[in-house]
Amino acid sequence: MTRAEKIASLLCVLLCSASAAFGLEIPAKDVEAVAARAAELAAVIPAEPVPLIPSITDREKWEAYASLTGTSKVIKRAENYLAEPIPELPEDLYKEFFVNGNRSNFQDGRGIWSNRFTFLAMAELIENKGRFLPALEEMIRMWCGYPSWTLPAHDHLATIYDGKDEGPDLVATAFGGSLGIVVQAMEPVLSPEVTQLARENIRRRVLTPVRNKIEKGGYVMMDWVVGTSNWNPVCYCGTTAAALSVCASAEERAWFLAAAEHFVSSRFFLGITDDGYCSEGIGYWGYGFGHFAMLAELAWRGSGAVNLYACPKVRPLTEFALKMEVAPGCYAAFADCSLTARPDKTLLALLSRRLGLGLSEIERKYGYPHCRPGSPISAAVYFFPAFEAGGELPALAPSPDGKPADYLAEPVSRFPDAGVVICRPPKGDDSQFAAVFKGGNNGEMHNHNDIGTFCVLRGGVWLVIDPGSEPYTKRTFSEHRYEGELLNSFGHPVPRINGTLQTAGRKAQAEVLEFEPAGGTASYTLDLTSAYPDSGAERVIRRYEYARAGGETPNRLTVTDTVTFAPDAPRAADFPLITFENWTPIDERTIEITPRPAKDGSAGPGIRVAVAAHDENDNPVPGRFTEQIVGKDDPMTPKKPKRITWETELAEGRTLTVTTTIE
Repeated sequence: MTRAEKIASLLCVLLCSASAAFGLEIPAKDVEAVAARAAELAAVIPAEPVPLIPSITDREKWEAYASLTGTSKVIKRAENYLAEPIPELPEDLYKEFFVNGNRSNFQDGRGIWSNRFTFLAMAELIENKGRFLPALEEMIRMWCGYPSWTLPAHDHLATIYDGKDEGPDLVATAFGGSLGIVVQAMEPVLSPEVTQLARENIRRRVLTPVRNKIEKGGYVMMDWVVGTSNWNPVCYCGTTAAALSVCASAEERAWFLAAAEHFVSSRFFLGITDDGYCSEGIGYWGYGFGHFAMLAELAWRGSGAVNLYACPKVRPLTEFALKMEVAPGCYAAFADCSLTARPDKTLLALLSRRLGLGLSEIERKYGYPHCRPGSPISAAVYFFPAFEAGGELPALAPSPDGKPADYLAEPVSRFPDAGVVICRPPKGDDSQFAAVFKGGNNGEMHNHNDIGTFCVLRGGVWLVIDPGSEPYTKRTFSEHRYEGELLNSFGHPVPRINGTLQTAGRKAQAEVLEFEPAGGTASYTLDLTSAYPDSGAERVIRRYEYARAGGETPNRLTVTDTVTFAPDAPRAADFPLITFENWTPIDERTIEITPRPAKDGSAGPGIRVAVAAHDENDNPVPGRFTEQIVGKDDPMTPKKPKRITWETELAEGRTLTVTTTIE
């Protein structure tokens, strides 16, 4: 990778992860807009803070919560924590990230602290017997005494831990919000000293830095306040929960509501294309947009005046989760995404009710009262608003027609701005395969270098796959990000030309040359040339042709790659398929990919892949299949898919055409 490419990659990663330490000044027009909106809201929101969850003394509501949600697991977890020691989080564990890049060891211990706090609080709220209260107060004191609420990976040069700065991140704002909600609801039973300690820490670690950042600028690691990634709604969600539960004056609560409303509506949605596509992937859709919905609920509950559901891109971004479903429960793992990521049904039920989407089955099965909130903030979002509304949440931004979309019955779905196309067999037909194609660019949020990638799904099994993300380490969000083969184009089914992988950055943009859907067929052609600037290729074109089975037409996907080389360049290329499943060679140009057998030895249907190549004069070009392992020698790549590659080289001419047929 050249120095310019490294710089482009680093800038892309920093923007994607929202971890830049630039300390940007906030434009004056934004500060003024927040102040003006805050003045408006202060006059209309309640004079006293609205309880985000009921007080522990409101036994009628907490008993209803217990009877409707089933709380035995919560109580059992809390009892287990009473019998378990609290893990230590020493300085060397926190600072291990700065030594070897490991994020997991500290985060695992911190996660136990967080869960312990959550389950002790929920159990005491449910029971109100006092048996969890001493352990909860101990946990609050430990949190308030710990040097940093921010993760080491987000603590620039450990300045927060060392007491030189404050800069709340995703987890600091989330904990501040949760702690605020708990203290607000449990103030009647908490000792005054613990209540005061908690509120002082919430202000010092979350509220004061956020307000100072917006009004005065500075503060490293806090540019999420004007960011466009998932950090924006996640951090504003926690900050808003903290403000609504801690700030006594209407003026102060109004300011934080105004800041969240302004910067989420004006910044977060800039990172979403007009077609609603979330380039961070379906997993981060659930995380980022899920927190947006939580923020919207908290803001409405605490003000009765701030309706974030009315933002124009909320509906298309909601429908992204429905439209990206290739088959029931199956989603392509584009970007930094788990292979098993899928939208939370309780979130979809809430969105359906607030937007009037009409997803009646999801609402009935997963919405109130069938939701199972396990934390104070989720109880504030998913349970008590519906409970207090008599079980029926009103729509805050109703659908114009009220007709639910059934994307699983749609032969071809497309996100035109993002360059993503989904081709499905008839609904309920597992005998045929589906295919997903991705254009876009290599400067997207949580980007992988993968323009032109594709996936094939049959019978609920991904036979050709985007293998998802690597576990996060210091490398993941650094200039070395694309050394990871799951993140660079080596780990994706896209061409490698003369040994050259795709480059990073927005200049690597897939240009759409053609898109022709027709019933159960679709043709989609992309120009990928910009992703291969130093490969010796003058032009790289990829064409997809998908057809459902019907009449004499078989279920088929044809991928045609045409590479035109520069006159004096080498003329070799390889065209991989990525899979975790089994493959078998049939002959020199044909293989089969079949699912790995289940425990009982059964396996679903596979696909047959045939490859043919020729030059511009229609002379056949020989090639061969080889297998490589993605991340074979990389300890940071625990999941190692197979890279089944068709390798070939032109002996004469300059244009190579490779046709891959999947049936």
